[in-house]
Amino acid sequence: MLGCGGLALHTLVLDVQTEFSVCMGVQETVWLEGKVAVVTGAASGIGRATAERFAQEGAKVVLGDVDHALGEGVASGIRALGYEAQFVKTDVSVESDVAALIETAEHSYGRLDTIFNNAGIEQPVTPSDQVSAELFDRVIGINLKGTFYGCKHAIGALRRSGGGTIVNNSSVSAFANVGGNVSYAASKGAVMSLTRVLALELAAENIRVNAICPGVIDTSMNRRNLDRSSDKPAVEKRWMAATPLGRMGPPEEVAQTVLYLASSMSSFTTGIGLLIDGGRVAT
Repeated sequence: MLGCGGLALHTLVLDVQTEFSVCMGVQETVWLEGKVAVVTGAASGIGRATAERFAQEGAKVVLGDVDHALGEGVASGIRALGYEAQFVKTDVSVESDVAALIETAEHSYGRLDTIFNNAGIEQPVTPSDQVSAELFDRVIGINLKGTFYGCKHAIGALRRSGGGTIVNNSSVSAFANVGGNVSYAASKGAVMSLTRVLALELAAENIRVNAICPGVIDTSMNRRNLDRSSDKPAVEKRWMAATPLGRMGPPEEVAQTVLYLASSMSSFTTGIGLLIDGGRVAT
């Protein structure tokens, strides 16, 4: 690989930009310097990777998750690196929990600039006529209502800050039928619609609202689905066959996309669902 001063030029765009800055003696941009961010579902996977990336980019981060031990561990790890972070135990299906999470950000740091509504759960692969009302309600309650609560309570805080960004975690399931997940697909399709509605409603107030739509990402959610299968190699083969790039995406690659939508890099972008699916929807 090419490089300068012993540094390798990596293939990812942001890594290339970083090394170019080092080679040319240019100060690297810190995209969230002075900003305050809230991340839900921050104890693992995409949420954890995003909270860590936001902190590295200069944000003060307030992490929310139902898992207190894991969530506090992530926040402690961020603080150990010299960044500012705190954890608030949060069940996003409970509106008062979400309100308290956002109030913590404003009370602790004086403002809110961005929220990543990431918390979500999967539906075990089940024929649609066998999905119980209880399971359907639980998935909708976390994936859709939790996102709605995050948006609802962030809007006032963002207004008080003079604007900001909302990033919602939708899914490739909002665009492609992956089968056996009717409640999950319904929740994520609705998140995409919610995102568009809010983007138009809030554009004049300098609040941009976008969504990410991940494909097969190497997270505990997908690992749980894999563990439930009686034929794991067959499931992994199907995942790879449906993904033209032929691999699972790491959470860190998704976090880069969330950073783009949360920051001024995407200042003329609102109302979109950005696919991070290795080409799946293009097939």
